[in-house]
Amino acid sequence: MEEAMFGKRCSLCGGKLNSNGICTECGLDNNKSDKNYRINQSECDHEPLTHVHYGKNEKPEKQPKPNTPRQSWQGRQKNNNWQQDRSWQGSTTTYSGNTGSTGRKKVGKKKKPGRIISKIIAVIVIFNVFFGIFQPMVSDILDDVISGYQENTQDYTRSDPYENVTKELPADGESVSFELTSGDYVVGVHIPEGNYQADVSYDYDTVQVDDWDSGFYLYEYAGRTDGDYLDDLRLYNGAIVHISSQTTITLYSDNAQTENILYENNPLAGQEPLVVKKDLTVGPDLPAGVYDLILVSGEGSVDVDIYTEYGESMETKNLYLGENCTDGKEYKNLVLPKNAQITLDDNMELRLTPSEHISTTDYYEYYNY
Repeated sequence: MEEAMFGKRCSLCGGKLNSNGICTECGLDNNKSDKNYRINQSECDHEPLTHVHYGKNEKPEKQPKPNTPRQSWQGRQKNNNWQQDRSWQGSTTTYSGNTGSTGRKKVGKKKKPGRIISKIIAVIVIFNVFFGIFQPMVSDILDDVISGYQENTQDYTRSDPYENVTKELPADGESVSFELTSGDYVVGVHIPEGNYQADVSYDYDTVQVDDWDSGFYLYEYAGRTDGDYLDDLRLYNGAIVHISSQTTITLYSDNAQTENILYENNPLAGQEPLVVKKDLTVGPDLPAGVYDLILVSGEGSVDVDIYTEYGESMETKNLYLGENCTDGKEYKNLVLPKNAQITLDDNMELRLTPSEHISTTDYYEYYNY
């Protein structure tokens, strides 16, 4: 029996060793170096996972070296140069001729002139065909419309504005004539009662008569196609005559009742004229009263808004003042109660002078006709 080695143990299982260094348990020869034995180790531990085992007579293939950053950049640069060359070669097939500053010139597709001319001829032919078909129909329709309008206008007859008037004017009186600018004139105050005729300077100079007591209203001018009553103006006391003229309108009568004139003196008479260059309100800016309005400079519209003492709208007068405007350069007897507002266009200058004669100092009552 082999004698055991004193104090030594097997490096593998820890068993006792005999005198020859052999483990009595597992039989491992412990005389050999530990370097020859690798427990849980492999010779491939330090190799990459993708390495290949070769036989004894096989030689490994040479692997290309990985690209360095410089090599990668050079490769990309060559590829870009190649693509640019291809792009330029392709572009030369699209551009030709004198290149000018850009080096290239786009060649457009030429249109054939014969095709354009044929289209124009076709449009003309189609237009002539349709015109020939529909022209007689359109002419007939227009003729019917015009003839119908003429028949309607011929059938229309203006009613007599005095048919419901029961008052009679005296046949006798005085012969008078008044040359009036634009303004508001009260019969019995500024004009005596009577039968009048009007001579106008322009076809659209107008004479309006508001006579609510007698029950009629007139709006007369020479340009009316249905006839006018400029030769038959029946003016009764209390009626208001509105004159609108670029210059003047002349009223004349052979039976004027001059003895029936009644008026009041204007309490503002004698005051200095007021120059107006901007919008104003009666009360804060000037006293209520009756004024003659004269245009000093400029031209345009003057809007006069009349309000009650409670601020409710009563009436609006639109005046157009200027050298060639509908109301000329002057407006007489403009009644301005408290709260009335005057609005004028830019660059206009007006002068307000108190009128000489007035019908009443109840300026609100004046607008309750």
